[in-house]
Amino acid sequence: MTVVTIAPRIFSVDEKREHVLAYVAARHGTKGVYLSEHGITGTEMRGWRLAMADGDLGVGLVPRHTGSMARKDVAEIRRLQDEVDKLRAERDQARGDADQMRRAA
Repeated sequence: MTVVTIAPRIFSVDEKREHVLAYVAARHGTKGVYLSEHGITGTEMRGWRLAMADGDLGVGLVPRHTGSMARKDVAEIRRLQDEVDKLRAERDQARGDADQMRRAA
């Protein structure tokens, strides 16, 4: 008999956040499939969801308050992330423009 041991996959905070958002947004009946496809256990996802709902996902704290997250929360998080990305792009463009003006001056 051959035994194969596979090291557990390590997820970054950003990967965990994206998985939580995708999992919560998944239709009823497809969540188990999602977890299987991505090699995530139900226990891991539950911990990540609770940590994200409590704002502790990024700092790696064990959730103390059991917050909850619904699809509307996921939609709002995605909307806000899009807004942050847009503002960052505008900031970077403004910095580039300012640098170009300084060089021209």
